Amino acid sequence: MNKQLTILLIGRIITNFADSFYMIATIWYVKNFTDSTLLVGITSAIGILPVTLQFLYGPIIDRFSKQRILYFSVIGQALLVGMISILYFFDAIWIPLLLFLMYVALSFSEITYPTESALIERLTKRENLTKVNSIFAFSYQSLDLICNAISGLLITFIGLGFIYLSNSMMLFLTGLIFLFYLKVPRSDKESEPVSSGFFEQYKKDFIEGYRIVRKQKILLNILFGIIGINFMATMGIAMLPIISNNAAEYGFWLTAMSAGTLIGTSLSSKLENIPLNRLIPMISLLSGASWIFSTIFNEQFLISYVLFGLAWAGIGVLSVFIYTLIQVNLPKDYIGSGFAFLTSLLGSLSPIGYLLGGVLGELTSEYAILLIAGTGYLLFTVYFLSNPLLNKINHGLLVQLEKSNS
Repeated sequence: MNKQLTILLIGRIITNFADSFYMIATIWYVKNFTDSTLLVGITSAIGILPVTLQFLYGPIIDRFSKQRILYFSVIGQALLVGMISILYFFDAIWIPLLLFLMYVALSFSEITYPTESALIERLTKRENLTKVNSIFAFSYQSLDLICNAISGLLITFIGLGFIYLSNSMMLFLTGLIFLFYLKVPRSDKESEPVSSGFFEQYKKDFIEGYRIVRKQKILLNILFGIIGINFMATMGIAMLPIISNNAAEYGFWLTAMSAGTLIGTSLSSKLENIPLNRLIPMISLLSGASWIFSTIFNEQFLISYVLFGLAWAGIGVLSVFIYTLIQVNLPKDYIGSGFAFLTSLLGSLSPIGYLLGGVLGELTSEYAILLIAGTGYLLFTVYFLSNPLLNKINHGLLVQLEKSNS
């Protein structure tokens, strides 16, 4: 990778590390303070809600300096997490205010993802896209793994206040890295003269970005299936703090998720030439079966974590593939808008999934919800194989979907 990609990667690693820590800390605080399955589900839903609003950022990402967008978003996030740490140390945390500050901080964080994806596409040769996406995913999943493995211990022995404060400091550091070291060439769209006002131009770019995305019929068919997976998976993820007896056990579940995702992202570039109509259903079937068996064998301490990690290995492959498919199939000057629209679409039902998981967890069994969540991957396998547009994708990852179908 070139120097600018390396700087971008370093910034992504630090922010991802900080995001994970303060999100876990907030969920665990709400769980301990309220002991309510429903409120844990609501907290998780609020945490994922900013993803659904990413489509609003698209025109801004394509039109303005991506370096400045990254800098201001990370610094804004650092200020908000710093406020949470101050409230904690003065014993002045009010849960509605905590959730509001977390929501706004994560809203700042969400604009960085499509911005960085647009930069990866701009700074990388087409034939290296899968490899670079895999490196990015592998690197920050590695730190996610460490974060999840030690989060329970840090919460227990160091305390939530220190976690919030250190996260704020890490985010400030990342902002300075982006400000002084990240140098990105201006895109054609950034250099275009703008004759109209901000809101008029924003509206024009927004509509154009939507039209570009709407033309990607095969890609949208894949993403509609992934939306269903995300919806059901988030129902299950919302149950993990509930079935955990302590913070360390919750950390073990999160570690299994990160370890599995890490393995999957590291393997993804080696699978890019396998026809998608064979590979994607096979991976989804493996993930679903592993998730279900991890729930069935939940009393077997090690086996359940290994199986859950195996399920997330498949999810890791799918996540890299989805990012690469978006980058390959969208026009260069609309990568930011396209990513913002499509990631909003992917996360559109996730808040409802977290909330519904909390509600159903109160009414039924946490383990029943986890079983239902695992079936989502099996249903996606059936959907992919029975969809006439998708079962004909007999080529690898780096071929444009619409061209191959014409």
